[in-house]
Amino acid sequence: MACFGTGKVPLPNRRLVGDAPRMSVKVLPKIGRTVMLEWPGVANALFTRLTRTHAEVVVIETGGIEVEVILREWPMPTVRGRQRGIRTRMVCPRCEASRDALHWIDGQWGCRGCGNLSFASRHRQRYCPAIARRARLRRKLIRTTPGSLQARRLWGQIRRETRAILAHLERVNRDLTKRSKRDARHRRAAD
Repeated sequence: MACFGTGKVPLPNRRLVGDAPRMSVKVLPKIGRTVMLEWPGVANALFTRLTRTHAEVVVIETGGIEVEVILREWPMPTVRGRQRGIRTRMVCPRCEASRDALHWIDGQWGCRGCGNLSFASRHRQRYCPAIARRARLRRKLIRTTPGSLQARRLWGQIRRETRAILAHLERVNRDLTKRSKRDARHRRAAD
């Protein structure tokens, strides 16, 4: 993993879900039908043909390559004696995991796990999670009655997160100061 001052890009292989074309279960055609899909935002517009021949198989044709994807169906739980419908999921052609969506990654269809994809929100402010916690608490505070017991409790939590942010910034500044002094000593010793 890269650190400050190494000159390396931290996690260069990180890919986000929004970067890859996504095909969800909702776009699957009915049995015996074919659907054409297009992703114009991709560098070279991606065209895909979905053909559903059986209830449990869909054929995905992208760029002349055909892939058969198995579909799994099971009834949803009943509520007050009534069945709520049928749940359909696709089986990933790479790892055989049951998924709601497949992504076009490196010229193949696969799930998020196979393509090493993650959501952008998982990487926001990872260096100091107290920032995101404080923002969540402030949004929650807006919806409470001013001066109430819950508002006072939230203000206490916000103060605690603010102290955590300040402690983190002091630690980072101290470490950067130490690093710059160390680098200056190494440069003087090299001269």
